[in-house]
Amino acid sequence: MVLKVFRIIKNHPKKIIFFSSVIGFAGRYGKQKYDEQCLMRAYCEEASKFGDELYHLGDEERHITVILNPAANNGKCSSKYEKYCAPLFHLAGMKVAVMKTEYENQAKEIMNVMDNTHGVVVAGGDGTLSEVLTGLLRREDSSTACRKFPLGILPLGVSNSAASSIWGFNKTPEVEHLAEATMSIIKNFRRGMDVIEVTPFEEGENKKPVYAASQIEWGAFRDAEVRKSVYWYWSFLKTYMVYVFSSYKDLSWNCSADIKYCHPCSGCCKCKEKEQREYLEALKKKPRRWWEAFIPRSKNNSEEEHIDYSTIINEKCGEIQDLSLSNVCDVRIVSSNSTKAQNINGYSLSLQIGKEDLSSFDFIKEGWRRERGYKPTIDNEFIVGEIFLNPSDNVLKDKAGEDRKLSIDNENFEVKPMKIRPKENAVTIFAPPKLKPALNQEIA
Repeated sequence: MVLKVFRIIKNHPKKIIFFSSVIGFAGRYGKQKYDEQCLMRAYCEEASKFGDELYHLGDEERHITVILNPAANNGKCSSKYEKYCAPLFHLAGMKVAVMKTEYENQAKEIMNVMDNTHGVVVAGGDGTLSEVLTGLLRREDSSTACRKFPLGILPLGVSNSAASSIWGFNKTPEVEHLAEATMSIIKNFRRGMDVIEVTPFEEGENKKPVYAASQIEWGAFRDAEVRKSVYWYWSFLKTYMVYVFSSYKDLSWNCSADIKYCHPCSGCCKCKEKEQREYLEALKKKPRRWWEAFIPRSKNNSEEEHIDYSTIINEKCGEIQDLSLSNVCDVRIVSSNSTKAQNINGYSLSLQIGKEDLSSFDFIKEGWRRERGYKPTIDNEFIVGEIFLNPSDNVLKDKAGEDRKLSIDNENFEVKPMKIRPKENAVTIFAPPKLKPALNQEIA
């Protein structure tokens, strides 16, 4: 019998290899799906405990609004939400309203009129989150709306920079991360999240700011990242071949700019006293009904945690430093939410500058290094507060005369003068108070 088996293997080696591979892949796929079912069963049992809890008389049913981008993750966002997130919300007894976006910037419009909900869940990627943040922070009542509408972040897009720093995944979120993000909303875990405010600055213009959670990227590596989809026919090798084919393309090889930046400040008599006074005066002027005058007014977080900034002196606050960039092809401005800069405070940003005069070979080598999970190689890093970025005139257009682009949370924007500053704890999110330990952090 044994000899017969060996004889079959010897006579049909190609068939044996083919069917062995098929059986191996099928077994691996089946094991993965079985593990997912076991994991979801455990999370469903945990969520159902919240649904079994009794409401006290007068308690209001928890209601959340989900802003879902069906185009995110190449159209897979809706199916993943329905499979891994929606069942947990329903088992927990939560009232859920799903609003699917149909065009660009619709999430901003939705957040501008958002009301009558206990929380907003962002189901999408970095672009959807940036739109929600921008719509929320542009509201006239943004100071109160940011506390009234906590944000849940479900990492259902292709790029999920802010969510990756919260839930500890590197590139692609697993089922566990989606379930954990959903359970943090059900358990009502809350904490503040820092954001980046980006205001385009040109003479004669007064544009509204754009808000982002993670980072701003400018340069050849950013341009190569955008071009990956062009080389889809290379399959899994496209992430490497894009650097080879981009090494001789018209990318942003020269990110020349004049930069002015201030030292970071946690708050002092120069920068915080006026801001806090105006906010407290606005709260006092807020219209109230006549009968509310007889009810003791509950203190808000700003009044309870009042800090007298008039006694805090920081000599370096507002002190401007000059920096000139030339012949660099990699510039990043990173917030505390990014895995690329985990050791900075919420009131500061990390300005990271790549090497000068990078050769094609070094560009390919560095690109491949990043694809293997290593952190980007930087030549200089500055921990800053406000930044005024003024690109040189010769880098605003490419050879075809089109505007060059940079990425704000992986969304394309024109390269132009802009003011960038951090806003500490600008919004409230559903997340544990401390960062989860990374399951597969980037390699230093």
